[in-house]
Amino acid sequence: MRNHIFRLFASILLILPTSTMTVGQDVEHPMRMPAVFHDVLIFVEPVSEDGDTLRFFTDSADGTIIYKGTVDRISLTTTSAIIQDQQQLAAFLPPMDSSDFIPPPMVSDGLVPVRADDRMPPHHRAILHDTAPGQRSGRPGDGILGSTWFAGRAWTVDFREQTLYAVPVDMTPSATGDDGEVVSISFFEEGDRRRYHFARVPVVVSGDSVSMVLKTGSHIQLTDAAREELDFDGALFPAGLISESVADEWLREHPEWRVYEAADRNYGSDVIEVPEVQVGAHRSGPVHFAVRRDEAFTDWFSQFTDKPVAGALGADAFRGTRITVNYPRSVLIFHE
Repeated sequence: MRNHIFRLFASILLILPTSTMTVGQDVEHPMRMPAVFHDVLIFVEPVSEDGDTLRFFTDSADGTIIYKGTVDRISLTTTSAIIQDQQQLAAFLPPMDSSDFIPPPMVSDGLVPVRADDRMPPHHRAILHDTAPGQRSGRPGDGILGSTWFAGRAWTVDFREQTLYAVPVDMTPSATGDDGEVVSISFFEEGDRRRYHFARVPVVVSGDSVSMVLKTGSHIQLTDAAREELDFDGALFPAGLISESVADEWLREHPEWRVYEAADRNYGSDVIEVPEVQVGAHRSGPVHFAVRRDEAFTDWFSQFTDKPVAGALGADAFRGTRITVNYPRSVLIFHE
């Protein structure tokens, strides 16, 4: 009966306009997610009412997908739907056990796009293979929870306590808040519709402001030499991304900054250690950035943001902090 009610509710959501889903509030009290942290990277492992454990990697600037093998394995309901302006096969997440619960995406009417297992890109294989860090289930992961999963809600991440909460939008401070440093973030909007949900945040590096996309799951795989040089023994190294032209400018002005040459196993690119970055009044460092071609930002990330970006700020910049990202209010809050 619960399954029937959930699917009926989900089918009703399909007729609601997307714009109403981006500003609504469906969390009445803070809800702790079944999160597992690998350093500062976050996996969630919800459990369905039928006892199936799922494992998703989370990243605020990636797509939201579930793999077809998982859909078939636990017999999820699928439908054809338009999500982010594209017609695609999608599935409803199963009803969740209350003790290991995650909410469905709001802006896609509860649906998650389905991708064939053989279309898993390299970076997904790296984080979802059967020896990926942070997993309890001991098998390959089931997908990615990206921007459309985070959208429409407020999220508190405590990197010190390694906890992730969905919190009521109205519980967090407004842009004139009194609970720590509040920084405005912005999104690609058309009229009263928020078209994309990649947050753009201003970041100050060495006195200069650089627009970056907030990408909480940003990471690379290190070469063996770089792992030894960085004294890092994990599988996924948390690092932001920066355009080649900005990286060149940084190093011209600061030749003393440390560079790990060709440290990125998959791209062969350098990793720059920036002594300090500033977001609002909050300062952190050192923060690592892997270099990417300018086209990664001009042709890719910037199409999802309100203004062009030249970098991606990852969770490496939030170590030791407790933050809230309030999507409907367009603010990033650093809590005291």
